[in-house]
Amino acid sequence: MIKIDDIENKIKYYYKLIKSKKAHIYLIIIGILGVIIGLYFSLPIINQIFAWLILIGVFIKLYDFTEQIERDIIPYDFNMLLPPPKKKDR
Repeated sequence: MIKIDDIENKIKYYYKLIKSKKAHIYLIIIGILGVIIGLYFSLPIINQIFAWLILIGVFIKLYDFTEQIERDIIPYDFNMLLPPPKKKDR
């Protein structure tokens, strides 16, 4: 029986491998070349297969972009927005 944790670990492993090897750039380039070849020879199945490579490469690039944005966001300190409470004299 396949566990969800095993699948999640495999996805994380392959994502880190793709990210470290910069494979998303190669996926996009190969996909574009494949689509051009498919259009030249009028083979729609080739276009569909290589379009998936483009989509996967773009999704990986977008995920990296959003991950970078989340890391770069400066945590906002709401305590600095409000003035300190007034002290009451007794």
